[in-house]
Parts: sequence; structure tokens; C-alpha cells
Amino acid sequence: MSEQEVRAEHILKGVMLTEKTAFMAESQNVYAFDVPLDANKIQIRQAVEAAFGVRVLSVNTITRLGRPKRHRQHFSQGQTKKRALVKLHAEDRISLY
Repeated sequence: MSEQEVRAEHILKGVMLTEKTAFMAESQNVYAFDVPLDANKIQIRQAVEAAFGVRVLSVNTITRLGRPKRHRQHFSQGQTKKRALVKLHAEDRISLY
């Protein structure tokens, strides 16, 4: 396996299941996944198509910086996370429940 080919298990860390993402999945056919910070949109598209056997129309990514924290005199930063919003073809669905 080359550097370009990355397994779906390494790209898709988890599915975001909240009220908002459940509503988006039902109404707009958009699903949210946690992904590594170094994953790009092409890798995310390939991973979703390989893992679930669906057709992906678009991928949008969101990088949330960890918020600064303070403990007495020490400063640190919380964990930075990346989320991918994946829009599927109208005929495709992912069963998450």
C-alpha cells in the first residue's frame, strides 16, 4: 500500500451522532465523521465510498482549534479536532442506528 492509499479505518475515526447531525442525515443526506487532522478531502471521499459502498457528492471539512486552558501558572491548549461533512447521492443512505 502506497502513501496515497490509506485504509478507511485510519481515516474515519468515528461518526458524529447528535441531534443536529441526525436531522441533517434525514433531511439533507449529509453525514458527519471525525477524521485525522492530516486527512484531505480526496482521502475522506475514498474512505467513505469504500467503507459504506455509497456515492459521495461533496466533502466539507471543519477544523476546530483546541481552546486555551489555564491551570494556575501553566497554560496549555485543548485537543484540535477535524470533522468532515459528507453529502451523499440522493439514492444512497448510511444506516447508523
